[in-house]
Amino acid sequence: MREWLDGRVAKHEFSGRALVWRNGEPLFSYAGGLAHRGHGVPVTESTRFLVASVTKMVTATTALRLVERGALRLDRPVFDVLPAAHRTSALTPDHTLHHLLSHTSGLPNYHDDEDDTPASFTSNWDRVPCQRARRPADLLPLFRDLPAAAPPGRRYSYADANYVLVGLVIEAVTGKPFADAAAEEVLAPAGMSDSGFDQRDSDPPRLATGYLHDPDTPFETWPANVFSVPSGGMPDGGLVTTPTDLARLVDALVGGTLVSPETFALMTAPQCGRTTSIDRYGYGLEMGYVDNKLVVLGHNGLDPGVSAVVAHHPAAATTIVVTCNHDRGSWPVNLRLAADLGLTEPRD
Repeated sequence: MREWLDGRVAKHEFSGRALVWRNGEPLFSYAGGLAHRGHGVPVTESTRFLVASVTKMVTATTALRLVERGALRLDRPVFDVLPAAHRTSALTPDHTLHHLLSHTSGLPNYHDDEDDTPASFTSNWDRVPCQRARRPADLLPLFRDLPAAAPPGRRYSYADANYVLVGLVIEAVTGKPFADAAAEEVLAPAGMSDSGFDQRDSDPPRLATGYLHDPDTPFETWPANVFSVPSGGMPDGGLVTTPTDLARLVDALVGGTLVSPETFALMTAPQCGRTTSIDRYGYGLEMGYVDNKLVVLGHNGLDPGVSAVVAHHPAAATTIVVTCNHDRGSWPVNLRLAADLGLTEPRD
């Protein structure tokens, strides 16, 4: 496995960390590639990474802990929770926290879901400069006035904007910045001591710089992602973390440290209306099914210069975490690790 990974690093197909975690400790761990190309800094076991939408696991858990304490309700209209300045034109009294967490709100996204090129995402910063995007509310101008795509509850449509709004709901009920609330509710109790929602221009310690993968040009010319992602840690995709901390997050969820078994059952139940497909979505968790049986849960993440995978296989009590500071590279490593371990990974 190390030889295979070394080969991918040599061909600039991977740069990052790969971890297999079982019984609270690493079964396999790999670090390779460059955390910073310009200074020749190698990726090490202590390198921290942006993980894009893997962040949604933390955001959903934060919200659900507030639900357990009665500060929020899954069926309560978020219209009644959000201040007027944070309500979008498409938001109605029928939209609930359930709709946001399960991507069934029908609300518009802030980038084109049909366009899988980095330009769909980076063009946002022509309207809201990325260095000014520091808290969830800073992203509202990108979708505040867009019309709804569907009525709430009608269909599943993955949209980052849903989790931006969840972050604003969390701020509204806690009176704290989202980053502080998430750290208090999830990062600290899960033992994620190397994780946070660092401001990018604060020069976060040991953070790998992301590079936009382009197989048709030399690695030395790949752009860094410093102007491609928001400066602040957003609830839809701004967590800075390590594979070990993400494995601890899974352990804390599965073990009942963060939420009750009843709440975790909701997180891992199909909440999106898709009950016959291989891929289903709960609350902040993507799930893979074979013969209608859950075989893997976690979340993927993809941003310019960022790719990440968290895949927990319940039957084997094994978690695979892959973080990469290229916007390609994590998924093939996850597939290879799963195959070598004899684990099923049905998701696309």
